[in-house]
Amino acid sequence: MNYDKEKEELIYWAKLLNQKGFVSSRSGNISLKVDLDKILITAHDCYLGYLTKEEILCVNLKGEILAGTQEITSEKLLHLDIHNRFKDIKVVLHAHPPHTIAFFHYFSDLDMFSFEAKFYLKNIKVIPQDTPIVTNTLSVLKALENSNIVVLKDHGIVSIGRDFKSSFGLIELLEEQAKVNLLIKDFKKSEAKSIVKEIPPKRYKLLSEEHIQKLIDLVNNDREAQELGKVYDLTCTLAVKNQDLNKAVCFYYEKGMIIKTDDNEDAEFVIIGREEILKKIFNRQLDPFVASTQGKVKTKGDFTKMSKWYPVLVRTFKLWEEAPVE
Repeated sequence: MNYDKEKEELIYWAKLLNQKGFVSSRSGNISLKVDLDKILITAHDCYLGYLTKEEILCVNLKGEILAGTQEITSEKLLHLDIHNRFKDIKVVLHAHPPHTIAFFHYFSDLDMFSFEAKFYLKNIKVIPQDTPIVTNTLSVLKALENSNIVVLKDHGIVSIGRDFKSSFGLIELLEEQAKVNLLIKDFKKSEAKSIVKEIPPKRYKLLSEEHIQKLIDLVNNDREAQELGKVYDLTCTLAVKNQDLNKAVCFYYEKGMIIKTDDNEDAEFVIIGREEILKKIFNRQLDPFVASTQGKVKTKGDFTKMSKWYPVLVRTFKLWEEAPVE
């Protein structure tokens, strides 16, 4: 059975998610249970707003592909675990509604300003999310036992239901209430604090000895970076290479602590870029992860493995903002 009718339904709701602004670009993924042990699920790296039947795979509840040639979504574990835990659930929607993400980045308690929201959205659970994909589904599953929609902090939402209309409706209602909350908080906020003129930070020559030492000190003297380094066992070598000067600096990490540096280009992970781009990265005019995905810098190494250290690296890059370059 090719499930053409079910695929058309999935495509309809995928496009509606995009039209409503709940997903954009390559974000979001959908699955639909079509049999006791079969689900249709979107492929990795597809655009839900332009989804095709070829980008919908049929898999069993173990994640084995039964029909389709593309790679399954990177959030497959989330979908499979939900379908395996909740037998009556047919639809799983993972989306990124912007007002919901913005609200729960700053606040934890959502006020309900309509009777409908009070009936459907009581006690929204917010799950901490430290990695680009959900690698530990246990907390999500536990939250879904009490509500058919949960928030993944700084990531998005997961909504489940027995049909598309009910699961989509929860996303729509939550996004509406998040937007109302933000508007009211903005309306009530106190007068802005007077702006204090700040002394411009010192700037360094890119990857000079002084710059490198400052980067080391920022990481090694930061309590949060050190705690994260131990928790996530950040032990590796990471090199940054200035393509214009053909010069590299390699940082040796041991449980989050930078123990030494040298000019080794043969590190586990290497970021290679022109001086102009590297300067923008260190001055935070350009995010290092965006620079990589958009091809502005070249990378070497197993960056799937590197994703497990994502929280530590985010903290590291945040600290390095304090050492801007000339």
